[in-house]
Amino acid sequence: MTNLVFDKKNLFARKIVTTLISGLTISALILVIGNGGNIIWFPPVVVFPLVALILLTSLVFPIIWQKLENKQKIDSNKTFGLLYSLVRFVIAINLISFGWKKIFGLQFLVPSEIAILPMNQQSGEWLTWFYFGYSDTFGVIIASIQIFGSILLLYRKTVLVGSLTLFSLMLNLTLINIFYKMNLGALLQSVILTFGLLFLILSDYKKLKQFLYSSDTIFPSLQFQNIIIKNVIRVSVLIVSLIFTIYLKTLLSR
Repeated sequence: MTNLVFDKKNLFARKIVTTLISGLTISALILVIGNGGNIIWFPPVVVFPLVALILLTSLVFPIIWQKLENKQKIDSNKTFGLLYSLVRFVIAINLISFGWKKIFGLQFLVPSEIAILPMNQQSGEWLTWFYFGYSDTFGVIIASIQIFGSILLLYRKTVLVGSLTLFSLMLNLTLINIFYKMNLGALLQSVILTFGLLFLILSDYKKLKQFLYSSDTIFPSLQFQNIIIKNVIRVSVLIVSLIFTIYLKTLLSR
């Protein structure tokens, strides 16, 4: 079971975070299913009230949860575990669906009337969409990472590996969505999924810390009696590359 369950410090704050992340990830999935109002049987008049209800519930439930716990009428360990698993599976469904959309050509589509415009007349969103859609292979690679990374979320022993893999991808996509001014829906999806994955990573913080700081490398290292020499070599990597870059810039500016 996740470390989040057994750590009793700041338990109410953890209830709030866990419930809020659950509500946000479920809401994001519902918005994806709603697909901008294109699905007849799931119109916006149903989608948005449902999302509002879920978000409201995620804000109120921690208070109810705390009161029930004080009265010993709820098993908090099981509740944490249920919500934690819910986040895992909802994120997996969401990202896998985005992966399938890429494979079946439902993403990175640019209308012909937009594609024929000069680059300096394109918005950041269309430039990004056209760039990613230029290579079908690249799209399939991103889709594969989303699909297989999400599959790892479905198994408790591989959640951390899947979360780390998907977090690096989603953080990159979130930054693209922000700085290339993608539409608000895409930005919200990426932000929510990124925070959801961060939640899963931090839930396994002890395991991650043990892996990063307690694992011994099998490779030999250079031995220096003077630590200053070792640090000078490390800093020189940064300095030498910087000097070389400045040199190249001076050549181009001539």
